Amino acid sequence: MKISVQKINELRKITRIGIMDCKNALVHSNGNIDKAIRFLRKKGEKVAINRSLYQMKDGAVIASVNFNYCIGTIIGISCETDFLSKNSEFLEFLSELSKQSLLFNNKIDFLCSSYNEYGSIQEMIVNKMGVVGEKLELKIFEKVDSPFIMNYTHNTNKIATLVGFSDKINNISVAKDIAMHIAAMNPVAINEKEIPNSLMNEETEIIEDQVQKENKSKSNSIKKRIIQGRINKFILENTLLNQKFIKDSKITVQEYLNKYDKNLKINIFKRVSI
Repeated sequence: MKISVQKINELRKITRIGIMDCKNALVHSNGNIDKAIRFLRKKGEKVAINRSLYQMKDGAVIASVNFNYCIGTIIGISCETDFLSKNSEFLEFLSELSKQSLLFNNKIDFLCSSYNEYGSIQEMIVNKMGVVGEKLELKIFEKVDSPFIMNYTHNTNKIATLVGFSDKINNISVAKDIAMHIAAMNPVAINEKEIPNSLMNEETEIIEDQVQKENKSKSNSIKKRIIQGRINKFILENTLLNQKFIKDSKITVQEYLNKYDKNLKINIFKRVSI
């Protein structure tokens, strides 16, 4: 099977693995990116789970919350060049749309909504295309409702997060710390119960393959203990409340929250990266 350079580069961007390894994985997987990633991980390659990467060649994302911190959105606009994605005028335009997005529940309603002299948001985007000379498209629209929401946008505008809490938080920095932690550590779920079964089954299969290849001479009982140990490690490293807190690795995120309020819960989070 012939694998295109574009497909190899796409896999390299996700995995950070060498060209030939990516090509071989894609050949083995008939060009399927997800299967190629699983193939590489089963071989023991250190590939992070790609949980929230949107397929935008270039562009930017931004997270916003309303004035009383109970509604949040993440929107992302694609463009044609990395140069434009970093342009201050483009980012100001994205910020302007982001504030407006808080009034709507979904992407279609948002794009069709009336806005100033350009008519709709979609018409506003089309008008901006004439100004910047590149194709622009609203690719991402995520919305969160919760008693208290905090937003965070990384300074590159390539990662944005929202995190919803069970109650109001007076200390804004606590909420901001959690939103920043999510951006940095990319958890799959809030806790073990919320890990999707499909992901847990896939990870278990990958771990079993790795252990079988690495420990051929060991007994089955030892292999089972190693497998369970790695599964437990996966859960601890990939669930938000069990992760080591980014600002203090001696405590978990749950322990950090407990210092502020033991009754405070995290209801939901969104993380978008491009």
